[in-house]
Formats: sequence, structure tokens, C-alpha cells
Amino acid sequence: MAITSSGLSTSNLQSAAALLQQLNTVSNPAGSGLPVTQYVQDLQSILQQELEQPLQNQISSLSSQQKALSSLQSALQTFQQATETLASMQSWSTVQASTSNSSILSVTASPGASLGSYSIQVSSLAQAQTTFQSSGFQSTANGTSTLASGTLVITPATLNKGQGVPINIEQGESLQDIANAINQVTSRTGVTASVISTGQNSYFLALSSIQTGQAYGFTVAETNVGSTGTQIGFQTDTPAADATIVVGGQTLSSSTNTFQNFIPNVTMQVNGLGTANVTLSTDTSGAEKAVQTWMTAYNTLIDTIRQDTAYTPASGGNTSSSAGPLFGDPLAQGLLQQIPAAVSSSINSVSSQYNSLASIGIVLDPTTGHLEFQSASGFSSAAGTLPDGQTMFQQALASNLPNVEQVFGVVDTTASQAIPSSGILGNLYNLLNTMLVGNSNGTGQSPIQSEISALQSQQTSIQNYLNMVDTQIQDRVQQYENQLNKLNTVMQQAQAQMQQLSAMFKSSSSSTG
Repeated sequence: MAITSSGLSTSNLQSAAALLQQLNTVSNPAGSGLPVTQYVQDLQSILQQELEQPLQNQISSLSSQQKALSSLQSALQTFQQATETLASMQSWSTVQASTSNSSILSVTASPGASLGSYSIQVSSLAQAQTTFQSSGFQSTANGTSTLASGTLVITPATLNKGQGVPINIEQGESLQDIANAINQVTSRTGVTASVISTGQNSYFLALSSIQTGQAYGFTVAETNVGSTGTQIGFQTDTPAADATIVVGGQTLSSSTNTFQNFIPNVTMQVNGLGTANVTLSTDTSGAEKAVQTWMTAYNTLIDTIRQDTAYTPASGGNTSSSAGPLFGDPLAQGLLQQIPAAVSSSINSVSSQYNSLASIGIVLDPTTGHLEFQSASGFSSAAGTLPDGQTMFQQALASNLPNVEQVFGVVDTTASQAIPSSGILGNLYNLLNTMLVGNSNGTGQSPIQSEISALQSQQTSIQNYLNMVDTQIQDRVQQYENQLNKLNTVMQQAQAQMQQLSAMFKSSSSSTG
């Protein structure tokens, strides 16, 4: 064995050279040694995929369930409001008011108006009082006048307890200044003033009451007139008057041209003098429209539940199955059964041929779950053998409206919404209230909100665990990076030593040769 001058054998030097060659062949696009950044990123990716991704999937699933439950909660609230609206008698505005002569009077009816015909004689229309200056006209509105000093007293019929309100006038004061002074006390007199021109350099005051009716009449007088100047005179052109009508031999009056509830739940607007007939008849179009609006709200709710609880198996080109966020959720699945059951139930308290929605032509489509008017062919392609549902509903309204209202559970109120306690709407309201607030009395805990809170708590717990796992991964990756950096340092030192040995080996070989 040949010995070099450094004391190493030729074979050792050859082995060192081979090791140096191996170190130099380690793949590292960024430079010599191990690719630390790439190795660290690979490790972090593997750990996150194996340890964090399952937790993130759980959090995402919980979040989707929460959003779906919140949407369900909102849809239930919307349908509950629609139910309360339909439960009010106001939605069943079944009286149509008409008049034989709209130029004499117009008429509208609200829920509760009794059917019938009335002959209305309009004897007079309501009017505001107008009083004009009759003497002391002036050649200018804003300039100095020829008027004497004095006190203008306006005495209202009822305002200010019928006490006169004085307005002081200075000698030579302009008409516009006097009008402004009158308008400053309008709240006490009910009178406004303005300056009018005749078009021939002649100006005068015009006074008028702010509202129609005898109660807003007034008198005007000038007192304490000075010895020099012109006195103001006033003359009433149109006296204050109430509107009067004669109904059934009785004379009724109103300070305005509107007569409200003189006939219960009927408003009449008189437009001219004369006689007109008012007819209050049945009108089912309002009830039909209200029911259709409620059916649309029901169908929207059912669509929301069906979509979020749906399951689609893998088939054909679809290689994986899919499920809605509330698939398997017992609360949502229960509602999908309970709500249709409530609307399709029979009302035992109603002793009539109309005791359910189906009996008045409204049925459930088994395919979509929607409430619809029954079609002539039902829900098949067979030839039509069934009566048309919308026709059935209109006939039921026309023949026995109180019975139909009883089936729904309509509340006798003129408020825009009502809480039903009977009928189809009563059954639904109890179910909806239980879901939204806990029970029919509005107390307790909402099952939907309880489930949302439970999901939020579960999500928070998993998130906390995920944060802990992420911290541990970062620590492990940092340790791994430190170890790789140390290994690279050792490798760099080894490379340097190998390079020195290689140089010595080449020098020794040259000397030996």
C-alpha cells in the first residue's frame, strides 16, 4: 500500500474523493448541499394534509350546516309572517263598493262592511271661508299705505276658545306687513292672509280659513281707528260650511268632503250635489289573491328545505354522490313531514262540505311538494276527470265564505296581521312558533337556534384544536429545518475537507509519478 506524505493511504484518499463526488451530486437547484426549503415545504404540506385537512373539512361542513339552518330559520319567519297576514280579516276584503255616479260621490269599503244598497243625497259641500278687503285699496303691496292706525281683530268660530286675536296696525303700514302679522297668529285664528292685485295698480287683502267646515269660520273687524288715514273694510265672499248628506232620512254633516264610518267601514268622498246610489257587494278577488300569496310563501319554504336535505347518488357521468348541508338532520327532515301534514289536515270543528284545503281545490303536488290549485288531470297524464281547483275555490268563496274563513282560521280583526288559533293557519302557526321560539306560547328555547348554537360550539372546539395542531406542525417543521441546516453545515465542512484531501491526493500522485 502506498503511503502519501500526509500519512493517508492512497485508498483512503480515493474513498474521500468518491464521497466528495456524492455530496456534490445531491439535487439542490438553489445551490450546494441539501435543498432545505423544498424539504421543509414538502414536510409541512404532508403534515397539513394529514393532520389539518380533516379538521378543516369538519369546520367547513359545520359552517355549511349553520348557514343552511339560518336560511331555514329565515324562511320559516317569512312564512310565519305570511300566515299571520292571511289570518287577518283585512286580507279577506270581501266587500266591493260602487256608486252610480262618481261625479257626485266616490266610495270605498274596508273589511267588516255590511252588504247592501244606499241612496245618498249630497245637499252641500264643505268649503273654507274666504273674506276680502272691501275698502281702503292701495296702489302698492309693499310701499307705505294710506291706512289709518288701529287694531284688526280676527275672531275664530272655535279656535282660541272663540276669543278674538288682535293685530295692531300702524298708520301707513303696508298691506304686505299686515298680511305677515296675520299669518304669524294663524295657529290661534286658523286664518291665512295674502295680498292680491286687481291688475290695475290696486291691491287688497284676502283672508281664508286653513280648513273647510263651520268650525273654521271667523269674523274680522277693525277697532280703535286713528283720526287720519283710511279705514279697512272686509266682506265675506264664501262662508265656512260643512258638507251634508241625507241617508235614510237622516242628515249627516262633516267638516270635510269625506264621510268616514257613517256607514260602518265605508268611506264616502262627496264631489258634487245630487243623489247617487251606493252598492256594497261581495268581492272574492281579494281573498283569492291573499291565498295565492300565502301559497307562494309556503312553496318557497318547502323548496328551501328540500334543497338543503337532498341527496343525489352517483350515477352515469356523475362519479360521486352529493348531499345537502342538512341531509340527515332530524329537525329539517321532520319539518319536511310536519308542515305538509299541517296544511293537508282536516278541520274536525267545521261541520260542512268544506273542511280542508283539498275540499276547496288546494292540494299538494307529490313531485314538488308545492301547494297548488288542483288540475283537471290531477298529477298524472291521464285524461281530465277532476274539477278545476281554482274554480272549486272561487265557488266555495261565493257560496260559503264564512265556512272557508273557518277552514283557514281567519281572525276577525282589521289589523294587517293576526295570530290564528284555529283552522289550518292555527295548526301551522303553532308548529312554526315551536320551531322559532320554543312553543306556541312564545316561551322556551328555539330548536333551530339550539342546533345553531351547538354547531357553533362544536366548530369553536374544533378550531381551537386545529390551532393547537397548527402550532405543533410549525414547531416540528422548524425542528426539521434546523436539523437540515445543521446537516448542510456538516456537509459543507466535509466538502471542504474532501477538497483539501483531493488536492493533496493529486499532489502526492504527481510526486510519486
